[in-house]
Amino acid sequence: MRYPWPDGKQSAVVLSFDFDAESGFLFREPEKAKRSLADLEERRFGPRVGVDRILRMLDRLRLRASFYIPGWTVVNHLPQCKRFRDAGHEIGAHGNVHEAVALLDQAQEKAVLAEQLRILSDELGVRPAGYRSPSWDVNVWTPGLLKTHGFRYDSSLMGNDVPYDVPTDEGPLTEIPVQWIMDDAPLFRHVYGATNAIADPGRVLQMWSKEFVAMHRENGCFVLTCHPFISGRASRVALIEELVASMRRQRGVWFTTCEEVARWHDEHGRSGSAPSTRRVKRARR
Repeated sequence: MRYPWPDGKQSAVVLSFDFDAESGFLFREPEKAKRSLADLEERRFGPRVGVDRILRMLDRLRLRASFYIPGWTVVNHLPQCKRFRDAGHEIGAHGNVHEAVALLDQAQEKAVLAEQLRILSDELGVRPAGYRSPSWDVNVWTPGLLKTHGFRYDSSLMGNDVPYDVPTDEGPLTEIPVQWIMDDAPLFRHVYGATNAIADPGRVLQMWSKEFVAMHRENGCFVLTCHPFISGRASRVALIEELVASMRRQRGVWFTTCEEVARWHDEHGRSGSAPSTRRVKRARR
């Protein structure tokens, strides 16, 4: 059955960015983080250079994006986070110190969730509608915790290519699905000792373009996931800009944010039919 996008649109596209900075390295390798300037500086490229390039690109494209930010990053790179907010982009929760959620028990995960919400509220005045789990780790109890903490949606799972419902005891949680093929890290992030090689941006453009065309044909929801310290590099910003230009050559593409997709799904997508007179908030103010 065709997913009922607003205004007769055929597909949805979201540009999303996980602004981790140093947080994931600090959590996963705390001892190495005390001595490895090289690893820290790689990640500091994001707040130092990548953020500005990405924001300028989004301004040129006249698009709003969804940014998922760990609490640690908000505290330690507050000016950059304020720029996202002040430019009108969506800000979502993304852990506190980019914790490996799979290593947390339910009580620990609940405490981490409460702390990140406190930081987003205190530092940015933001109550996020959405959550993206660090590294897309999700426990069986995570959707219920999100629902009880007032989240409208999660964007960490891969069970569909359109918005869908994850059942919880508190009612369904909207899921805005992601996929590894649409994540920059496996393609561009070099890890010593791993088999991955740094991809040619031209090849990635071709791959992402083909994925979009196929998803557009299937009325899908294309959620691109990038990281400022990875895709903030000059050639990769140019890649994203070229990708959007090619998408705009297709008819019926809704460029939006994860929050707007979730709102649409909650109000109309879940019922399976879209009212012809419904107008939605545009992705650019």
